[in-house]
Amino acid sequence: MARKIGFIGVGNMAGAIIGGITSTEGGVSYADLVLYDCLPEKCEPYAALGAHIAINECDVALLSDVVVLAIKPQGFPALFETLAHVQNLDRKLIVTIAAGITVESISSALHTSSVVRVLPNTPMLIGQGVSVICRNNAVSADDFAFVVSMFEASGRVVLIDESEMNRIISVTSSSPAYVFAFIKAICDGAAAQGLTGEHILPAVCDVVIGSAMLLKQGSKTPEEQISVVTSKGGTTERAMAVLEEDDLYGMLEKAMKACTRRAEELSGN
Repeated sequence: MARKIGFIGVGNMAGAIIGGITSTEGGVSYADLVLYDCLPEKCEPYAALGAHIAINECDVALLSDVVVLAIKPQGFPALFETLAHVQNLDRKLIVTIAAGITVESISSALHTSSVVRVLPNTPMLIGQGVSVICRNNAVSADDFAFVVSMFEASGRVVLIDESEMNRIISVTSSSPAYVFAFIKAICDGAAAQGLTGEHILPAVCDVVIGSAMLLKQGSKTPEEQISVVTSKGGTTERAMAVLEEDDLYGMLEKAMKACTRRAEELSGN
């Protein structure tokens, strides 16, 4: 029998998950989805495809076997109050994709035992995501494999211990923003030199994709690849000297630590 998968919150990340699990061979049918969002228009496209649109958060929990909590971290206190008295919630598999919300906080607030915590990222929207996953001991191997398969449908899955979760947010979940900022900086630098054609952004994106693929598929470290590009006395050497002088690496480390501190704040630590 197919599992009913409920989503509380139908934003971009939920949409990416739904797109992945419904598009894979032998995947989930829209008829097996139960959706609710405080903005009804977000659910309308899925209703047209056969998904059940719930009347509220409790309705999702009652009608689903797997309940995906896909709202922002700041909304969890109110959601906990809403769901706390739902009957048989302890029999549901709860999945959270919110930064900083721990397995223990969900288990305690909702009086449930089976909780899986996932940190996806926005490249899931095109099937190229990285999702970091952990669980508590109450989650069965079968249930955990099911959740892993949900996220593998939209990219790569990394399994870790929850003690690493807040720190890895800065590595896999928030890091697409760093990459977008890097791409923007290169495009801005091009514009400052009078290069403003429509071809610039696609070209820079392809450089980033190609560089990442070269690093991933090759045997060289990032430092070794930098050396390959950086000829002594050449143009790249001059550019890298400026980046090192302005402490690019130190800025990124500082940013990542700030990201982790915020995750700790959201966790109540």
